[in-house]
Amino acid sequence: MVEMTGLERALTYLRGEKPDKMPIWLESVYLAWQYSGTRSLKEYIYDPKAIALGHIRVAEKFRVDITGVNTDQWVMYEILGAEVEILDHVVQAKIPPWRYRPDRSVYDRFIEKVERIEKNLNEFDPRKCRRAKALFDAWKIVAEKIGKKVLLRQGILGPAATLALTIGMTEAMRDVMIFPDLLGTLTKMVRGPLMEWTVDVAYKMVEAVNFTNFCMGFSGYDRSLLNPELREWLAQIDLEYLNRVRDRIGKDVPITTHVCSWDPDLDFIYERFGKPKLINELQFYAPGSTYPLEKAVENFGDKIPLCAGIDHLGPLFTGTPEDVEVMVKRSIELGRKCISFALGPGCGLSPNTPEENLLKIAEVRDRYGRYG
Repeated sequence: MVEMTGLERALTYLRGEKPDKMPIWLESVYLAWQYSGTRSLKEYIYDPKAIALGHIRVAEKFRVDITGVNTDQWVMYEILGAEVEILDHVVQAKIPPWRYRPDRSVYDRFIEKVERIEKNLNEFDPRKCRRAKALFDAWKIVAEKIGKKVLLRQGILGPAATLALTIGMTEAMRDVMIFPDLLGTLTKMVRGPLMEWTVDVAYKMVEAVNFTNFCMGFSGYDRSLLNPELREWLAQIDLEYLNRVRDRIGKDVPITTHVCSWDPDLDFIYERFGKPKLINELQFYAPGSTYPLEKAVENFGDKIPLCAGIDHLGPLFTGTPEDVEVMVKRSIELGRKCISFALGPGCGLSPNTPEENLLKIAEVRDRYGRYG
């Protein structure tokens, strides 16, 4: 078989077919910063050239087929009011005053703002904020440089997560129990103007990476986090969202997934989103999470492509290259039982992940992960 590019390899995998060898997905905000040559994170996140350079260097050095270009999970939501602290080593959400004292008026003010979306969507273009503008510019650079070689896996969570990441997930989940009328009020907003905004941003992100894919986030579908009622509420919103995104970007654009969860509700995700063929893969954390890779292969391997097999908090981060080889080789053996399989971690990689361990992944894949 002729050697494929990483992009060809990834798209073949997403079609449920076997490429020349198993694709590799890796990405890391912090490794990209490290490889960018920019010493200060406070400078890096505003510099599109540095963001692009760091991610390109990571992709090329570790020979990945699928990657993503990001800085943090709040960057798109600043236009809606999300606030972050930019420290020397990390970008993190600010602790809001209402964390310690529930305040119903917080939601009233947010709803009042979001209702303006229906009158002027452009007012809430995330690119009006400096960090988001830098990220969009970085996507353009990366797409031009390596977009024909590597699949750039970009997307945005659904409108319910938009609310949670702007207001605060812990606070929102608490407050719907404290204020009896709040869930109904938020549901109307989430399915109205916030849905419209999130679909529009999703389109802009897919456009930025040349319509190669849209990554749907399922991180909230954690068995230890959601009760059945809240899970069903979220699923109904996300089903509407995903269908609207697919209508907007085109039915032929593959839908990649991100299930960054320690206790992933994979059976539910497959039943509601995979079985109806709304998504093209199940990406999840195994080994390392409560859902063993062996079980996932048995349950879904003949039905939908799987992306897993790298424990980014275990052997990859704390082990030796020999440990990584054992892990990757075992995952490849399991992956051969699937209609299609990609090697990937559960989430973005931690800072200080040993370089020699990362290099080992492609080496082992090239030795054992070829088809034909």
